Amino acid sequence: MLSIENEKRIEEWIEAHKNEFIADLSKIIAVPSVATPGVAEGEYPFGVESANVLAAAKELVEGYGFPVKNLENYCLVANVGEGEEKIGIFGHLDVVPCGNDWNYPPYQLTVEGDLLIGRGILDDKGPLWASIYAVRCLKELDLLPKREIEIFMGGQEECGMNDVEYYIEKSEKLPEASFTPDGNYPLCHGEKGGLRFYLAVPCNDAKIVDFSGGTVRNVVADKCTATLKDVCAKCLAEKLACNERISVETDGDLVKVTANGASVHASIPENGINAIGVLANALLDAKVFEGEAKAAMEFLALVNSDYNGAALGVPVEDEPSGKLTHVGGVINYDRGLLDLSIDIRYPVTEKGDVLLEKIIETVEPYGVTVHDVVNTNPAYAPADSELVRTCMKVIHSVFRRDHWKPYTMGGGTYAKHLPNACALGPEDPDYENPFGLFRGSIHQADEHTPAKLLFDTMLVYAKLLVELDDIDVTK
Repeated sequence: MLSIENEKRIEEWIEAHKNEFIADLSKIIAVPSVATPGVAEGEYPFGVESANVLAAAKELVEGYGFPVKNLENYCLVANVGEGEEKIGIFGHLDVVPCGNDWNYPPYQLTVEGDLLIGRGILDDKGPLWASIYAVRCLKELDLLPKREIEIFMGGQEECGMNDVEYYIEKSEKLPEASFTPDGNYPLCHGEKGGLRFYLAVPCNDAKIVDFSGGTVRNVVADKCTATLKDVCAKCLAEKLACNERISVETDGDLVKVTANGASVHASIPENGINAIGVLANALLDAKVFEGEAKAAMEFLALVNSDYNGAALGVPVEDEPSGKLTHVGGVINYDRGLLDLSIDIRYPVTEKGDVLLEKIIETVEPYGVTVHDVVNTNPAYAPADSELVRTCMKVIHSVFRRDHWKPYTMGGGTYAKHLPNACALGPEDPDYENPFGLFRGSIHQADEHTPAKLLFDTMLVYAKLLVELDDIDVTK
């Protein structure tokens, strides 16, 4: 158990290192580390920028005296302390694309009052670095726990998690328990299953030159554009003049109709506005298409009209984790087919293969086919385990929020790939975002956090790693 004296020493260390933490974190934020999907051959499996951020992180962490291995630019692994058992900390250094409409430079850490602003400050560079500093604190104060601490710094969490799968493949021994600072406080003890696939929608029409939108599959599309020919731009603009989310412009002989939505993470689609559905409805209102293309717009409008699976035939829910959610994230057009990505987060008691059968049956009458399916099974652990109880005790000792309870979520973190793992922090569910509903959170423009939240997270992880010495983390 952590003594009052040593807890005070930890708090004093954190206070003395705040400016250094922000300076180090700014070097990580400065790397535009958007990873590429899949696994490329050669030196950069997830692209050059993913490798660049791993290199920047390695230099910093080695400066703290941590032994660090770069696993072929998939990830970094640092091991601190000794012990037969290991406790894992798993965070990622890749980020989602910036999208549009930032008021601050996304790849520059801006300090404005108590706010820290920049892409990745919440997801997940800031929280990961706070947990790394927690380990550094324990090391420098000679308070390292009896178990070895293994820190994983991933390069492709946002678009595949091939990084952690490679780590698991190469590891001789996984940690007995692990935490990822990549969720909401207090503690996530269950994660919904993930079902991802593409819908191929027939849409053959001579007017369509292009139809594309979205940035990545696990984010609600914030922009979608239809590029058309042989249509009257003035007529379209007049018909859609009352739609504030639609703009019409000419590009030579072509007409571009663009819908603007609001991007949010796929696990909370109710907080976003899907531009793909907005555009499909606008084109239907303007009566641009007939026949197959009209039917395609009706299908897109239907699929993006709700976010709980009704249009796909799977409006399921359960008591531990709530309703299934789905989003259309990216759409492209090629040779008469629209290809729409679907990201589903399904309840912890459901099975992905059963849901997929129902989805195929539902979309088949529209002539739509399903392809490139990836299913990730859900993870769920009882809230009354000794590990969860210890985590909650430490979190309450720092935040003093008696109403906080362990929860399940739709987001998929590294915890789903690891034994006995939980997402712990960093987002404050009680925080009132000064930037508004569609700005300032993870995956949004002007992503930010109060600096205090990261320092409190640093304290939580430092205290927790010591407190875990008193329990069997597998129970």
